[in-house]
Amino acid sequence: MLSDEELKRLAGAAAFSRGRGYYADGRVRLLKSGKAQFEAEAQGNETYRLWLKRDGKGWRWDCSCPAADDGGFCKHLVAAVLLWRDGNPEPQTEQDDLLDYLRMQPAERLALWLKQLADEDTDVERRLRLFQAESNPALLKKTLGSVLGVRGFLDYRRSLDYARRLGPVIAQLETSLASSPAAGRELIEYALRRLLKTYANADDSAGAIGEILADLAKLHGRACALAPGDGRDLAKQLYRLQTEDQWGLFSVADYWPALDGAGKAEYARLIAAELEKLPPKPDPDGRHDSDAFYIRRRAVDYARVARDFGLLLRALQWDLSNGHAFIELVEACREFKREREALQWAERGVKKFPNEARLRDALAGCLADSGLKEEALEQHWAAFAAEPDEKHWDALKKAAAKHWPAWRTKALEALAGRRDSYEAGQRVHLLMHDGDLDGALAEARARRIDPETLVRLARRIESCDRKAAGELYLRVARSLAEHLDYKQYPLFTRYMQRIARLLPEREWREWFDGSLVQHRRKTRLMELLKGKGLI
Repeated sequence: MLSDEELKRLAGAAAFSRGRGYYADGRVRLLKSGKAQFEAEAQGNETYRLWLKRDGKGWRWDCSCPAADDGGFCKHLVAAVLLWRDGNPEPQTEQDDLLDYLRMQPAERLALWLKQLADEDTDVERRLRLFQAESNPALLKKTLGSVLGVRGFLDYRRSLDYARRLGPVIAQLETSLASSPAAGRELIEYALRRLLKTYANADDSAGAIGEILADLAKLHGRACALAPGDGRDLAKQLYRLQTEDQWGLFSVADYWPALDGAGKAEYARLIAAELEKLPPKPDPDGRHDSDAFYIRRRAVDYARVARDFGLLLRALQWDLSNGHAFIELVEACREFKREREALQWAERGVKKFPNEARLRDALAGCLADSGLKEEALEQHWAAFAAEPDEKHWDALKKAAAKHWPAWRTKALEALAGRRDSYEAGQRVHLLMHDGDLDGALAEARARRIDPETLVRLARRIESCDRKAAGELYLRVARSLAEHLDYKQYPLFTRYMQRIARLLPEREWREWFDGSLVQHRRKTRLMELLKGKGLI
């Protein structure tokens, strides 16, 4: 599961902090959960749907809130991951013996059952038609049209239903490609055209259709490698697909092995021609932003597979209006072993965006590689000052080496000088991260700390200092009780259970009884507390 450090890296310090607040306030609930995925619902200005799942070695996610429109990792996702990580059990399923029963039935009876199901459910009929058309390309194309075709806009729920019936399509197309690459490629391209049209007219917040479309795009790359045809035609087709693709589905790297010399030359010509359409520099009013983004993305991807450093540099340095642009330039230079140029771009970036922590990290790496360790250490310090999280703490610690004790003191003093509650909580997090639980507890007792941080600390010390852990849980429960709504009832009840287990009753009962008077009309809360033996 995702650690706090990974969540901070994905969401950023501000969204991570707000997500911890959402989690502590009980404003998120899981709808489905498994070992590597979940679907959830978060309550903000409105109710948002979100999901996260493991994809290979990485993670994919989506949330319907505005902050996640561009693929960002929002506070709702942070809160949901914390809840998922907090020990929510995976739903249990009973053993299904239906398959054994079906195997015992005569073929004629099964055929009648399937026909009845097909008559009652059009989705079942479509899937059976796919099996029927397996050995007939013309019939299969017609059947694909029936399966892929939709009318009108697909809302969130219809998109999920539509995606569910597309699974067999991919399997059928893979079978066709294996038996006849040329015919299989033709069918895949037909399915791509239909699906792209549908995707543009659907609410795919859950990413279900997008997953199928990504699989189909990968399959098309394989089909082109097996049945490449004319190289120039393939280059033009790939370019056309990319100009219609706003989702990054068609990577030139996937098609590169299928392009012959003539195809690669044609694709290079198309990329060069569209680069010429860019104005000399970005429009300050942003009129070219959307087109320029896709043009430059295609040029960068092509330059990497073609190993054309000059083109890569040209595309990346067209727009230097943000820190990320300089980071990309540094990474590109280092990828092509241009270490001196990487250092120059990092220095330019830091000069223009001095508060960009990632740029400071990039410059520190360049300086360290050049043997300038003291200068690199200063950049790590500046990065930590900009974003005082565990990642920059560890980088500073590694760079400081034997001088770490002095730098550690300096880092903690810098945080102590700040007065906002996030920085106070972050100091506790860093002390815990460094294994200094006594220091973290002293800080938590002395300062106002956010509830989620108090809970984390309480869990860390519960086995060795039950009383201190109980006192922290009591602080969290008191905070919750001030503005307790129905979504927080289970969380409040769990904390009270821990308090009752860890602290003598005399230390919490008087306050708790007074809180019961305040919330006595909340019958659901009273039922929960009574069920746990607290009243």
